[in-house]
Amino acid sequence: MDVQVTGVLLAAGAGTRLGGPKALLRTSDGAPLLALQVDRLRAAGCDRVIVVLGCAADRARHLVPPGAEAVVADDWRSGMGASLRAGLDAADAPGLTAVLVSLVDLAELPTEVCARLLEHARPDVLARVQWDGAPGHPVLIGAAHVPAARAAATGDTGARDLLEHAAASGTLTLVDGGDPHRGADVDTPEDCTAAGLRLPPDPPDTPAALAAALARTGYLASDDLATAAWLAGELGRPLLCEGAPGVGKTSLAAALAEVYGGPLFRLQCHEGITAAHALYDWDFAGQILHLRSLEAEARTTGTVLASDSVEDALHSRRFLLTRPVLRALEASTADTPAVLLIDELDRTDDEFEAVLLEVLSEWTVSVPELGRAESTIGTSRPPIVVLTSNRTREIHDALRRRCLYHWFEQPSRALEERILAARAPEASADLRAAVVAAAARLRELPLVRPPGTAETLDWLRALDRLGVVELTEPTVRATLSTVLKDAADVRGFDPAAVLGDGTALGDGAVLAEGADREPGS
Repeated sequence: MDVQVTGVLLAAGAGTRLGGPKALLRTSDGAPLLALQVDRLRAAGCDRVIVVLGCAADRARHLVPPGAEAVVADDWRSGMGASLRAGLDAADAPGLTAVLVSLVDLAELPTEVCARLLEHARPDVLARVQWDGAPGHPVLIGAAHVPAARAAATGDTGARDLLEHAAASGTLTLVDGGDPHRGADVDTPEDCTAAGLRLPPDPPDTPAALAAALARTGYLASDDLATAAWLAGELGRPLLCEGAPGVGKTSLAAALAEVYGGPLFRLQCHEGITAAHALYDWDFAGQILHLRSLEAEARTTGTVLASDSVEDALHSRRFLLTRPVLRALEASTADTPAVLLIDELDRTDDEFEAVLLEVLSEWTVSVPELGRAESTIGTSRPPIVVLTSNRTREIHDALRRRCLYHWFEQPSRALEERILAARAPEASADLRAAVVAAAARLRELPLVRPPGTAETLDWLRALDRLGVVELTEPTVRATLSTVLKDAADVRGFDPAAVLGDGTALGDGAVLAEGADREPGS
């Protein structure tokens, strides 16, 4: 028998005791718990996965990974029964064998437990996991029981009555889940902390609040940068960040995504980049396979393919490949903006700038192949857009005028020490001060590529990992690969120059014997 199991993940509740909707929970590294749960159900053997949303559905919808289906239980406030009904309605389809119902807040749920439950998948089955003898989730509902489960799903009981009746009559299959902690749900802030989860924070309401929130992520922003970034979000204007490499332009976008709780989309620019890389493209292989399928069906049935219907089928959302800019527009919501990083814009050309200018002015993308009804894709709130440039060429005035602007200076020694303390707290204060002083001396040398703060941070982490407690010529030379990134700089380097053991830097930096490069060569 062909077994078809649909996973239904219930994620509609408000999480009153938790302090926020469970559908928005994220792991400590920012991964959405909802997406991880979908992956677990797929890995266990579910052919389809349906996610039932309710509270904060607009914010949670973008967390549903591609291939999974999101449905909204409009009456989710009435309890779990409403969510279960919505999920069962969406799952009920011809050929269905069983439905596996799980909860989004089963943070430690093992995939193998779900897989063992699916071994019992039959149309007439009712099964559930028991944790140390106590009944719990997930549950498996055979297709023959779906109507009864839907009818029993009222209030906040879900299918409890149906399952208890099956247990009393001896027709309920029980699967041992093992450690009960793996089947515990997340109901309180304490549960959340113990499971290594967090809810996204409320968005900052002032530039000072944004600066404080960025600092908690380890990103130290000046008052003017915090103001520019906050206004970019409030006014719906892109923020153009220019400066030397390694001074914090790119990492600003990642920090903003963490603060606002939305997803980060990155478009890495390069020479020859086109709208197809940034906006959308079509799944040509999928379209060809679908066309072959339509042709085969037409030959079998003796029908004639209508060109208009074929064209519509081939250019539907099913075959649309969204790229970072369009994905950011679709994912950004009124209370959880996405963050779009367009990195190293100076590596593109005038034509690509014009494409970006149109999108960043209207906050829509036109896809004419989709047809009149769906041809324009927009957003309920513009994403926070960070454009970076290393100034290898000038960005044109039209795009500049559309943006807010911030110039990134190399941080002072004091600020660089604070940044390193926030980003690498495991390193000692003495080593941190020595590395910052050495990096400052390096920047006074006539290097092809002077190190930025990013390289200084790498250097400090490398030294700390190696157990170095003070800078010496051997340790500087051994770790040179973390801070100097050009062959000419390495060949002409003398560690004494950064340790303060040679000629004063103001009178000419100490270089290795025979180094005769001109500054900047």
